[in-house]
Amino acid sequence: MTGDDGTRGGGGGEERPPRTRAEWVVFGISAAIVAAVLGVIGLAWATGPSGPPQLVVERPEPVTRRGDAWAVPFAVRNGGGEAADQVQVVAELVVGGRVVGEGEQVFEFLASGETERGVFLFSRDPARGRLTVEVASYAQP
Repeated sequence: MTGDDGTRGGGGGEERPPRTRAEWVVFGISAAIVAAVLGVIGLAWATGPSGPPQLVVERPEPVTRRGDAWAVPFAVRNGGGEAADQVQVVAELVVGGRVVGEGEQVFEFLASGETERGVFLFSRDPARGRLTVEVASYAQP
């Protein structure tokens, strides 16, 4: 049956010619890219860190003198699978059994695998005493 517009059937649409080889190649490449992206996401999810935040303070750089102060650079890293809010890092300098300097810094947010850096300043040389730099607390987001 032929309609008034010369097409077959009553649908009014034209028949689509078969796909060309170039269309199939483009479709195949696109499908492979999508599959690869999904595979990478799945692999990262399956093998990535899991569990609560694991917060570690490292001191990758030496203590330096800056004018009248001693600068103690540090880095705090979250090696766990979950994020941490309000990460509190504290430092304490004890010389001769007495606390002669202390400090506190709070990092708003530390995602899994993220590292933040900071510097504590002391008026006394940390090499002349016992210096501790550690994570004191964090909030669960």
